[in-house]
Amino acid sequence: MERIPKNSKRGFTLLEVVIALAVFAFLIGGLLGFLPWSVEGVSKVKEQDTAYGLVDSVNIELERMGFSMVEASTNRLSGLYSSFDIPRESSMKLDLLLVARREGGQVAFEQVVERASISTLNSQQLEEGVNQDLFVKDQGGVVNFNTTTNGEPISLFGFENSHKETYPTSTRWIEEEDRYFLIKCSQFPLEHRHQHHPSNGFLALQIDIQWPYKVPDPSKDDGFRRIPFKFRNHFRLPLAIVR
Repeated sequence: MERIPKNSKRGFTLLEVVIALAVFAFLIGGLLGFLPWSVEGVSKVKEQDTAYGLVDSVNIELERMGFSMVEASTNRLSGLYSSFDIPRESSMKLDLLLVARREGGQVAFEQVVERASISTLNSQQLEEGVNQDLFVKDQGGVVNFNTTTNGEPISLFGFENSHKETYPTSTRWIEEEDRYFLIKCSQFPLEHRHQHHPSNGFLALQIDIQWPYKVPDPSKDDGFRRIPFKFRNHFRLPLAIVR
């Protein structure tokens, strides 16, 4: 019978076991270090998918508001209605703000604001810009943005406490701290091939979906804080509505 050498029966030494455990712990620690990044990455992808899915809801809300309302609330050019004038950039450019919850779904008309500078958007103030209550058309007439002449709410800015709890207006209400997505709608600039003109049968818009817009913050008196522009994600696309 063949004899087995003695040294072939040897197991691992204590030093070898310690080294193996150290290498294993190092590898596991490295993998666990990537775990928060992977979770954050999944969250970002999910939010991006939600932003993409808001496009149809945005279109529905714009159609609900009506062509005249959207045209006035995104006003950018002046001198469009007079044969003795030339189109030019208006001194006051307006942005139409829509909002949606973090889980997506419903999109609601928040308010109309005068376009703010980047420095203002990057500040800690709660407003995205100076609120506009109405728009006076060049050809005459007024478009109300926040409330009707009867006091009924048009935008979320025009809601009173009673409207938040009364059907059917209550179905449109979204709490300030739940307005995670901001959908900013604006007209194209002068000389752009999609610039607006009253003779067009459509209104072309620049849509900028931004997030996070507002998040809960119990330390604030209003219960929320507005995230500065420089910290938001963006999904931009063109969109058009017809008369």
